[in-house]
Amino acid sequence: MQKLKTIGFLALIFILLPVVGLAETEQPVLKLGMEGSQVEELQNLLNALGYNIEVDGHFGPQTKTIVEAFQASFYLESDGVVGTETWEVLQEAKPFISYVISPGETLSRIAQSFDTTISAIKIANGLSGDRIYAGQEIIIPRSWMGGGDDNPTAQTIRYRVERGDTLSGISQRFGVSVAEIREKNNMAGDLIVIGQTLEIPNPGSVSGSSGSGNYVWPARGRITSPFGYRTHPVQGTRQFHSGIDIALSRGTPVMATAGGLVTTSGWEGGLGRTIIIDHGDGYSSLYAHNEQLLVRAGAYVVPGQVIALSGNSGVSTGPHLHFEIRKNGEPVDPLRYLPPR
Repeated sequence: MQKLKTIGFLALIFILLPVVGLAETEQPVLKLGMEGSQVEELQNLLNALGYNIEVDGHFGPQTKTIVEAFQASFYLESDGVVGTETWEVLQEAKPFISYVISPGETLSRIAQSFDTTISAIKIANGLSGDRIYAGQEIIIPRSWMGGGDDNPTAQTIRYRVERGDTLSGISQRFGVSVAEIREKNNMAGDLIVIGQTLEIPNPGSVSGSSGSGNYVWPARGRITSPFGYRTHPVQGTRQFHSGIDIALSRGTPVMATAGGLVTTSGWEGGLGRTIIIDHGDGYSSLYAHNEQLLVRAGAYVVPGQVIALSGNSGVSTGPHLHFEIRKNGEPVDPLRYLPPR
């Protein structure tokens, strides 16, 4: 989340998708088999969050799977039915903050205000230099908020309240409790107003993980093969294992270990269906042997977002997740970065 090296212009299309009507009208309950403009609106919202979904107005099995993944990411009941609570969280889970530049502001000051990096802002907005002007509207990717160039594990994240935000929604997005946010900001209740700046406790500052930020486990399961040299289970020869293998049942949700830009989402030889995420500052993570990939290349993701369903694709002896963390392209032991469990 510091000096980003990946060009992320594809992510700009997210804000162009229609995200309207949720605040003004009560949304219907949507479920498998339904069709119509409300289903299309739902699919557009999920598309805007980076999910790999076809916008066809039909609530089919693919849409249900993506809805379940979204619900799991935000600790909702993963039933694939879009009710009031799921609609509300969808409205709050926008991948970007829109920001209008005031007179005299600089990229450095804006980056500091949002606890992000100058590089992140430039990449997301296609800026080749540091020149900006008053009245210009830019976007701030949420997935790179929470650690600037000079302080990647800051004790707090500064967040500016937007229209549609609620305290519970903000707590879910940043992975901290409502009580912690109240205490940090000396709040007696849950009332917040548009434009208010909140101090959000940063879990990354106390996670105990090293590297460029806060990491979460991509899935819960038994580690069947650690990082380092081993006898290859298929080829039978001694080889270097560049990650860890986590035993999982087919179809288990796989989560992004940290926020960042999806640079790969597709078939990668013996790794099968694979996702790679660039976290900035030379760090990336890899998730292999999946059955289904739920996010597309060019999407911004947040920590804990469900990005795939585990499987047995590629060269594999059984359903599991092969997980790597890389620094400057070289694999490092993931257990040095993941929190104790």
